[in-house]
Amino acid sequence: MSDARTPLDEILLDVQADDNRALAAADVSFTPALDKLNDHQRTWLHQWTNAGYDSRRDLLLSLHQMQFWSLGRVPDGWFVDVCSKPVPLSIVITSENRFRWREDPADPGTARAERRQLAAKYIRPTFRTAYRKLRTEAQQYTNEGERVEEVGSTAFFAMRPALDELYRKQSDLLLALLDGFEDMAAVDDWLARLDKGTLGELHRVEPDFDWKIHDQRVAQQVLLNDDAKYAQERELWGAVYLLPAYNRAVERWAEEADEHREDNTGETRSSRTM
Repeated sequence: MSDARTPLDEILLDVQADDNRALAAADVSFTPALDKLNDHQRTWLHQWTNAGYDSRRDLLLSLHQMQFWSLGRVPDGWFVDVCSKPVPLSIVITSENRFRWREDPADPGTARAERRQLAAKYIRPTFRTAYRKLRTEAQQYTNEGERVEEVGSTAFFAMRPALDELYRKQSDLLLALLDGFEDMAAVDDWLARLDKGTLGELHRVEPDFDWKIHDQRVAQQVLLNDDAKYAQERELWGAVYLLPAYNRAVERWAEEADEHREDNTGETRSSRTM
């Protein structure tokens, strides 16, 4: 009888013989953009489910990251709900700060189970949608010199430097809001830079955002005062205004960002041809 073994059989034998099956399956990546996205998603979900967050500020910064892992697929209102309502805040914030949001928060085990349910209901489906979206555009690197041995060593989020750049701009603007401003001149400079991070999408969330800041004295107090109550209000502004605008910007930019792979010189090049 002839040997009907195929190359796939050889691969299966290699995997079965390896003591570390998880690592064996990921020795080489032909679609590193997809693998890197999935690695980031899994790392984020582990933090969300098992650790939670020390404060609402930490939660905001993490949800901002999550927008990129979901390519902007999370509904805008979800950020507001999680960051403003006492019950989800007391579940997601796991330090003693959880008592700030609810006098009788759930015990740690119950809170962890609730976070797992939230992930199953809202987060993983959007991650899966993002994966499907990226799948249609991800490049395959089949030449031996282009294969990626360590996905974590690839530069840029999903190998898209335009998204990396957008994340840095958005982070700078979000941190500036959370920290507050010295004077209205600094506020005006921040407002003038907002389009760099929102790609102009803030008008869909609040078209009169700039005017309301200049028209309402209480809004100016929120931005210029160091008191804890105003810092909490700035966190709420981040959830209500910036994160939804950022989310829309990420979704739009993900549609246009090209995939690039870093070469041996540290330069990037697109695998697309004109």
